[in-house]
Amino acid sequence: MTVRPCIQSLAAITAVMTLLSAPSASAATSDDRVAATVDVRPGDSLSVLAARNGVSIDDLRRWNPKKIGKDDLIRAGDTLVVMVPKGSPEAAAATGPAWTGYYDIQSGDTLSRVAAKLGVSMAELRRWNKLGKDGVIRAGRTLRYVKHGPRPPSRSVGTTTHGRLEQPVRLGEGPGYRLRFPRNTYTVPSVVTTLQRCTARMKRRFKGTADILIGDLSRPTGGRFPPHVSHQSGRDADIGYYIVGNVQNATMYRLKAHEVDYEKTWELLLCMLAEDEVVRVFMDTPIQKRMAEYLETSKRLDPKRIDRLFAAVGDIRDDALVQYAPAHDTHLHVRFACEPADRECAEDPGERPFHL
Repeated sequence: MTVRPCIQSLAAITAVMTLLSAPSASAATSDDRVAATVDVRPGDSLSVLAARNGVSIDDLRRWNPKKIGKDDLIRAGDTLVVMVPKGSPEAAAATGPAWTGYYDIQSGDTLSRVAAKLGVSMAELRRWNKLGKDGVIRAGRTLRYVKHGPRPPSRSVGTTTHGRLEQPVRLGEGPGYRLRFPRNTYTVPSVVTTLQRCTARMKRRFKGTADILIGDLSRPTGGRFPPHVSHQSGRDADIGYYIVGNVQNATMYRLKAHEVDYEKTWELLLCMLAEDEVVRVFMDTPIQKRMAEYLETSKRLDPKRIDRLFAAVGDIRDDALVQYAPAHDTHLHVRFACEPADRECAEDPGERPFHL
């Protein structure tokens, strides 16, 4: 009769010891978890953060030995490391590819408000933008920030003269072209694809030809871009002319009409027109007329199509694709259509995709 209780007691003790020695959820191995970060909010304490993230206070101390001070003091705006389970949404956000976003500071913004709005820490904003310890920011400045995980789609909002860019992409270096001001080449993916496809095609077709010069597209967040009237929503691109004699135009200097290489310039424009993505082109009037003459004498286009193309020679001037604008003897200005997914994107009056 006395043996059975002893066996039961031994089993109970063994069970308790097993539970005590088993790793808790918060003490899971690093193979089961990945590092993520959390921002310390005003009023947060270690116990609040631990409960919010399903870990222990000891875990937070161990993961952040240099961030957690005496008496477990933490400061609002700091970023703490938290080990999260693999496969969780937090892990996906922490380990996904990094992408860069931009934010225009508004009147009344503070660093803490912007950080909360963007879902980043004040310390990170200071580091990414080389801000002082006081974290003072001024309306009108653009802040850069970095996030991980799925990137929101790029959006062209409004018109080219009253618009903005959200989550833009930047046109980087590529075959067949040079960038005049890389800091001003923000746009939407379809424009990058078209420009890179067509300049690469020119490089293949005309072996040894000088790279075309690409100038301004848009600022990182779009909006006003002096001295331009347009270029506000990522759909305008300034592109230098090809020059007779295979001359490299390094600065977009002013050209006489006879200095433009019309064969190459037309081939580039034709490539961009092929996808029905162009709604307007701006050129100097003498250059328009010379290009129309080239297309007619070379029999590249019939007279009716030439009239539809150029306002300088056709009868239907307002509906012509190529229009006059001042100071466009240095470059041609190509305006691209709204992407179908951009529901807030709008064409200016009279502009629509041109079908050659």
